[in-house]
Amino acid sequence: MKEQPDLAPAHRNLSVAYYNHGDRSLAAGEIAEAVRLEPGNSRFLLEQEQLLKRLDRPVKKRLDILEARRDLLPDRYALMLAWISLLNRDGQHEKALELLMNYTFHVWEGGEGKVADEYRNALFALAEKALSAGRAEEAVALASRTLSYPANLGEGKLDNVPDNRAYYCIGCAYRLLGNQSKAAECFTRASEGSQVPEPVRYYNDQPSDYIYYQGLAFHELGNDESAKKSFHQLIIFGERHLFDKVDYDFFAVSMPELEVYQDDIQKRSDDYCRRLIALGRRGLQETGL
Repeated sequence: MKEQPDLAPAHRNLSVAYYNHGDRSLAAGEIAEAVRLEPGNSRFLLEQEQLLKRLDRPVKKRLDILEARRDLLPDRYALMLAWISLLNRDGQHEKALELLMNYTFHVWEGGEGKVADEYRNALFALAEKALSAGRAEEAVALASRTLSYPANLGEGKLDNVPDNRAYYCIGCAYRLLGNQSKAAECFTRASEGSQVPEPVRYYNDQPSDYIYYQGLAFHELGNDESAKKSFHQLIIFGERHLFDKVDYDFFAVSMPELEVYQDDIQKRSDDYCRRLIALGRRGLQETGL
C-alpha cells in the first residue's frame, strides 16, 4: 500500500480482510476507496453493496450509491438483483417489478431463489396494495402471477415453495368481489401444508412465514382452533430456538461464491426466530384469538 496507494485491488482486499479477520469499522472505507479508484469496476460496486448490507447501513444510502452508477448495474445480474431488492425494501415495488420483467438473469449455484423471492415480494406488495384500495380483480391477477415464474428470471419454481400467501390474497379478493364459494376454495388451499415451522440455514431452505397466512386462512374458514395452532407454533418455534448456537454443517450445500464478506449465520438465525415470533403474535392480534 505504501508503494502503490492508488492500487484499487489492494484496498478491496484490505476491506475483505478487515471485515472477516480484523477491525470491521475499517472495511467500508477501504471498499469505498477501491470503488473511487476504479469507478468502472462492477465487481467492486457489488462487493461494496454486499458489505454495506452486512453492516446494516440504511437502505436509501445504499440505493443512492447504486443508482449513481446505473450504467454499471446491468453488467452483473447480482448487481441488478441488489438494486431490485433495495427498491422493494424502499417501497418502490412497481419499479422493482419492471426491472425484474425486463432483464435476463443468469442464476449461479448457491444463489437460487433470490431473484424469485424479489419477484414474489414485489407482486405480493402490489396485490395487497390493490386489495386495500378495493381493486379486487387487479389483486387476483397480481397474486396469481406468483404461482409461476417467467423464463427471464433464470430459474423455475421449486416444489417446496409454498403458495399459502398467494391463495390467501386471492381468497380475500374473491370475498371482496362477493364470490364466496371461490373465496372459500382459495382459503382452503391457503390453509394446506405443515403447521410445524422449520429452521432456515441454507439458500434453498424455505422460511416458515407461510404458516402465518395458513392461520389467517383457517380463521376465514371459521376453524379458529387450527388458526391458533398455526400462530402459536410460530411463537413456540421462535422462542425455543432463539438462543440456539448455529453453524454451517461441514457437508452443507453450496454457498454463493460472490459473497466474499462472511455471513453471520447466527444473526440470521436469531432474526428469523424473532420474525416468526412477531408473525405469530401479529396473527393472534389480527384475528382476536
